[in-house]
Amino acid sequence: MKKLFHPIVLLIIGFVLNGIAWSTNIGHPFNTICLLLGLGLFFLGVILSIIKIRE
Repeated sequence: MKKLFHPIVLLIIGFVLNGIAWSTNIGHPFNTICLLLGLGLFFLGVILSIIKIRE
């Protein structure tokens, strides 16, 4: 469980940032930053969790 802590945190943060980007109207640069950072963190969490499970 301890080795999956960081990928799960990345998944949660990415999911929250995507939710903020799609549900609020903050403005053009902030929505774009939230969306791209959220997608990057989400997919990084998925990739890291697959790598950690296979170890």
